[in-house]
Amino acid sequence: MGEAELKKALQREGEAQIRDFWQQAEAAVAIRRKEIEAERLQLRAETDRQLQAQVTVMRNDLLFEAQSRAMGCRLHTEAALEERLLLIARQILPELASDDRSALWKVLCEELPEADWTTLRVHPADHELADRDFPAAEIEGDESLGGGLIATSADGMIRVDNSLSCRLLRAWPDLLPKLLGELRKLVNNDETAHTDKTG
Repeated sequence: MGEAELKKALQREGEAQIRDFWQQAEAAVAIRRKEIEAERLQLRAETDRQLQAQVTVMRNDLLFEAQSRAMGCRLHTEAALEERLLLIARQILPELASDDRSALWKVLCEELPEADWTTLRVHPADHELADRDFPAAEIEGDESLGGGLIATSADGMIRVDNSLSCRLLRAWPDLLPKLLGELRKLVNNDETAHTDKTG
């Protein structure tokens, strides 16, 4: 074999090896590209999952905070409304008692146990009735009672609060839910309470 033929044979072999090497490199690059794409998709999916989880947590936190604030506002509003309703109820007690004040006075006095009552607190409108029925007692006027009386025995050991104000407080836990229910009905049926969306 001559030198020229040897060079050609070596050149052909070198070119073949370069082609093989290049094909292997391209195949390796193609495989690596597929691996990188798979990793990218996996990373994207994981990131999306984490982001969705964070969004869900944030949404739940915000929803809980909003519900807590709404509940706090509602409780605060209901407490203020309850206080206002109780104040109004106390203010109208004298009017309720005025229908037949003497009959109401008689019923409330009859409920007192037997004792030597020396001090009575009464609504000013009942002062005359108290003087008549308890002539030996010291009578004090108190408009906040609404009607009825608070009687204290001579030794101070017995004190009976048979006033309309006290009766109202005892009945209030039963009255309040009914009052709130009636108010809700009034508000729900009040056309001015609804926003007109047609205009």
